[in-house]
Amino acid sequence: MGKVYLVGAGPGACDLISVRGKRLLQGCDVLIYDRLASEELLAYAKADCEKIYVGKSTGYHSISQEEINHILVEKAKTNNTVVRLKGGDPFVFGRGGEEAQALIENNIEFETVPGITSAIAVPEIAGIPVTFREVSQDIHIVTGHTAKNEITDYKALARTKGTIVFLMAVSTISTIAEKLIKYGMDEYMPVAVIENGTTENERILKTELKDIGTAIKMVRPPAVIVVGETAKYDLVSKSKRTTVAITGTEDFRKRLGRQLTDRGYNVKEVCRLKVKANNVDISTDKYDWLVFTSRNGVNVFFDHLKEKKKDIRSLKNKIAVIGEGTYKALSEKGIYADYMPNIYTSRALGKGLNEIAENESKLILRAEKGSDEIYEHIKNYNEVKLYSVEAEYITKCRENYIVFGSSLGVNTYLDKYEIADSTSIIAIGEVTRRALESRGYGNIYCCKKPTVDSIVERIEENEKIQKTESK
Repeated sequence: MGKVYLVGAGPGACDLISVRGKRLLQGCDVLIYDRLASEELLAYAKADCEKIYVGKSTGYHSISQEEINHILVEKAKTNNTVVRLKGGDPFVFGRGGEEAQALIENNIEFETVPGITSAIAVPEIAGIPVTFREVSQDIHIVTGHTAKNEITDYKALARTKGTIVFLMAVSTISTIAEKLIKYGMDEYMPVAVIENGTTENERILKTELKDIGTAIKMVRPPAVIVVGETAKYDLVSKSKRTTVAITGTEDFRKRLGRQLTDRGYNVKEVCRLKVKANNVDISTDKYDWLVFTSRNGVNVFFDHLKEKKKDIRSLKNKIAVIGEGTYKALSEKGIYADYMPNIYTSRALGKGLNEIAENESKLILRAEKGSDEIYEHIKNYNEVKLYSVEAEYITKCRENYIVFGSSLGVNTYLDKYEIADSTSIIAIGEVTRRALESRGYGNIYCCKKPTVDSIVERIEENEKIQKTESK
C-alpha cells in the first residue's frame, strides 16, 4: 500500500512552496494537481512521474471531487507515493478535508503538508498587510461561493472593523458588495483586487466597494480580493520591485538566486537547463593533464569516479581549470588546480596550457556542446564529452533583467522566446555576449569576470546608475 501527501503549493510563485513540499514533489510516483499549481512546480517532478490534471475553473469542473477522491485511493493502493498538489493550503477552501476523509475511510496512509495560503501571502507580497495596528486587528477569510448559498452572515461581516479577504469571488463579488453596503458597510471602503498574485503576471487594481462591480469586469481568476482599510496600503520596497530572470543549470541558478534574494531582488527561473552525464569510458592514466572547462564537468567527473569506485588518490595528473568557479568546485573535492588562466575563457585556457605544457598530453573533460575556442591554440590533446545539457523548463521572461550563464542558455531560450526591449540583458562572459549578438541583440551588459559574484556586482552597479539618473 502506498501513501498520499496532501501538499500545499502556496499562492503561485514556485519558490513559495515549503522545502518539504518540494522534496516530496521531486520524489513522488504520481502527481495529482489542480489548475492553480505553477507549471514550474510541475517541472520538479521526476521524468517518470505520472501526472494527472484534475483542475477546476469557474463554471466548469473537469472532474468531480468524488472522482478525485477515487483517483487518490486507487493510485495509493498500487504502492505509489502520491502527491496531491493543491494551490495555497490544502485545508483553506481547498477541499483537502474531504480528500483526507476519503483516505481515512479507505485505510490509506496520508500526511498533510501545509502551504502558504493566498489569503495572506498574495496581499502581503502586493504590499497590503491584512492586519495593521490601530487599523485592522482581525482578519476574515471568506469564500466567494457563499454569495449563492447564503451561508455567510453579511450583517455581521459588514460591521467588522477588520480586513475581509475573499477567495474565489471574481464572479460573485458584485453581489457580495451590494449585501455588505445594504447591511451598513461604508460604500467608500477601500478594495484591492490582486490577479495572479505572486507570479510574473500579477496585476493589482485598487477601487472602492461601491465601484467593485464595474472594476471586476477587467479581472480574470484567480484573484484575491481585499476589503478593508488596509487595502489602501502599498508597502512594497522599491528594491523588491526589481526582478531578475535566470537561465542556466541548477547549480548556477541556486548560487546566483541565493545571492540575489539575499540582496532583496525577486528571482524568477525562466530557463532551467539539466545536466545529464553521458555514458563514457574515462581513462586518465596516459595523460599528463586533466582539463576542466566548467563546474559541471568537475561534478560529473567525480560522480563518475564514485560510480566506478575509483579512489581519487589514483589521479596522478596535473589539473587545469578555466576559472574561479571551477577552481572552487575542484577544491571542494580536496584537490587544488595546478593551472588557471588570468582571463577566464576557453581561449585563454587553451593558449595558456600550450605555453606551459605544449608537449605534455592533455585530456579535456567538457560538455557535449561547449565552446570550441579552447582548441584554437592547444596541442597534444584528446577530449571526453562528459555530459550534455538539455532544457528542462522554459517560460517567457517579463522581468527587469535576464541573466545568461552560457551560450547554450542563450540559444536554448532564444529558440523559443524573444527578449523584450524593456528587459536588460546580462551576459556572464564574452562567449555568451557574442552568442547574444549573433542572435541580433545589442546593449548587453557583460560581466568583468565569468562568475556569479561578478553578475551580482554588474546588476548592483546598473541599479545604482538607474537610481541616480531617475533623481
